[in-house]
Amino acid sequence: MSVKENLSLDEFATAPRRQRLSATLAPAHNGSDHPGTSTGVGVPSPAGPREIGETVTEGSKALRQMKRARMKGASHFVNVNLDRDTKRRLKLASFNMETSMQALMEKAIRQYLDTNGF
Repeated sequence: MSVKENLSLDEFATAPRRQRLSATLAPAHNGSDHPGTSTGVGVPSPAGPREIGETVTEGSKALRQMKRARMKGASHFVNVNLDRDTKRRLKLASFNMETSMQALMEKAIRQYLDTNGF
């Protein structure tokens, strides 16, 4: 294969371009005379930039509140640096007790906090 093959851009399959955000927020007119009718779901009716900004702000507030409500019962993680010997001992203990290293760490932390009055 000493001859180079010439390829053109037309020979490659390309995906269609995505529409920009400003194009999706623009009011959609489908030829109907009804002022409140639009083709998109969740697309605001023709409004000024201030009303669109308020809608976006309210949406982001609602999203933050929903995330906070979901995180109330969630676990919170703590990273701990262990030396090699301690990690090996923890792994061996979890294997012998047939439990996870995480469960052992949680139990040890609870016990430490209880004995020290926290």
